[in-house]
Amino acid sequence: MSFWTGFTEGLAGSLDRGLQKAISKRDDELSRAKKFWMERQMQERDEYEAEKEKQDKEAVAGYKALLVGMKGDATRAKAAFDALSERGGGVVGVTEYLKKVRGRADDLGSYDMTLDFQDFKPGAAPYTGGVEGVRMPDYKGRRFDASTLGLGANPLDRLFGTDAENTDVARLQRQMDKQFDATSRPDDAPAPVQAASFGRIDRSRLGAAEKYKDARQDREMKLDRFEMDKSAFEQNQSKVKQAMQLAREAEDRLKLDQDNAILQQEYRNAVDAADRFKRYEQLDREAEMFILNKEAKELGIEAAQLKLKKDKEPPQFTDFEKMAVYYTQKLGERGLTTQQKNDYAEGLRRAIEGATKWNAQTAKSDGQTKFFSNPSRQAILNGEIKRQLEPFGMVNDLGQVIAEEIDGTDQPKYFDGMRRALDNVTQQVAGLNDPSMTALIDGTRDTLRARMNEYKKEAPDEQQKTARNRTESLSTTFKETLKPGDVVTYETDNGGTATRIWTGDRYI
Repeated sequence: MSFWTGFTEGLAGSLDRGLQKAISKRDDELSRAKKFWMERQMQERDEYEAEKEKQDKEAVAGYKALLVGMKGDATRAKAAFDALSERGGGVVGVTEYLKKVRGRADDLGSYDMTLDFQDFKPGAAPYTGGVEGVRMPDYKGRRFDASTLGLGANPLDRLFGTDAENTDVARLQRQMDKQFDATSRPDDAPAPVQAASFGRIDRSRLGAAEKYKDARQDREMKLDRFEMDKSAFEQNQSKVKQAMQLAREAEDRLKLDQDNAILQQEYRNAVDAADRFKRYEQLDREAEMFILNKEAKELGIEAAQLKLKKDKEPPQFTDFEKMAVYYTQKLGERGLTTQQKNDYAEGLRRAIEGATKWNAQTAKSDGQTKFFSNPSRQAILNGEIKRQLEPFGMVNDLGQVIAEEIDGTDQPKYFDGMRRALDNVTQQVAGLNDPSMTALIDGTRDTLRARMNEYKKEAPDEQQKTARNRTESLSTTFKETLKPGDVVTYETDNGGTATRIWTGDRYI
């Protein structure tokens, strides 16, 4: 081998090794840049999508609420959404407004939000975007930028004369753009052309509603006074006078501003309250006369004579007890109208509430607490049981429950009615904090539970059904296979076993 031949081969080998080293170094630079960019983009995408999920949920709920408030007008609903977002810092502006509207609607009975949005401009076309139009755009990745990563041009590209479109940076740019859909950014999207809009939002009605709420609470306190110097049957007398006065005051305020929706609602509420207390007063008077006639007959005297005697005596706790029993019995009568049911239920509630307030005031003064008698406790419980079971024909002509004669397919109805009755009475007498009443209810519930367990065990095989778990037992497909009285057993989430009776429309 000649000197020049060896020299040439050595030089070529040295250049080849240098080129390989340069290529390897450049590959490493590209790999690190790619990895860094991908990690940053994935993190940014995850954060964006988490925020989008949260924002979309609130935005869709807000838009749907505005759509209802705008009486189904999608264009106005979207314009209201945009106005609230612009003035309230995004979706939070919508949710905060709707929160106040819901509060005012609860206070007033209704709230017309269309009156809050004014100076409407229809825009170029009706809004047809639906809920999709209020969602955040899908994530669009940022374009790969080699300069921000310290990745300069590749000297080898210059060495080999590679054109700009095929440099290693350009190829990596296209790869990253495609992988992260970075052809554009969300903020690059063109704005809608001449969208419908509202010029202003009038929030004064919300402020007026807040004042109305405070004033209404003050008036309710006046109507909710408990007067120890009056018997249970006289508690509503002063309330009627107060309610009528409040109705007159509301009417005077309305005359000064006939178009004010809040004052209109205030007046209607005041009139309704006055009418309601008049009915309660009349019903309490009937309750008192019924009780007086019964007691007078037992004493062998005239009811008027007994009334005169009682009027001279201070009010008694037992008035509330007798009132509670009376209204319980009235609720058990057949053929009641909806208003009668509501009024008698309210009478029972007021009797229990009156007894509770009586105890609260006497406990402060002398530490004394009184309770209903055992016959009254039993009468209240029996009255509610009768009311629940009578529609199923489980009460005889004397008004007595014929539990011992109930069998077969009637048993689930009996169980269901008894459960409802016990739950109702528990709720009705909760304020009394009467241990004996609680024991009576619990004892009856234990007896019912034992009878239900016996039924579950003795149900024939064709009525014994099995579901894999609670979810399957609640599925429509499974429930369609059941008949009233079927006993369904399934495994609970914690590995136990549950057995329930199907009534025909629900489990007990």
